[in-house]
Amino acid sequence: MKDKLVAKVKAGGKGVWGEVPMPPYSPRVPDADIEKLVEFVLSLAK
Repeated sequence: MKDKLVAKVKAGGKGVWGEVPMPPYSPRVPDADIEKLVEFVLSLAK
């Protein structure tokens, strides 16, 4: 699941959680920071 979410944040998209598009965040944000963000979000479910 983590890899899928990291890829989604990097690529951006629209229509998954509403109509507002999420812009792609790579290369503006380093891959390591995107992975930390995804790990944090996933940790909230525990």
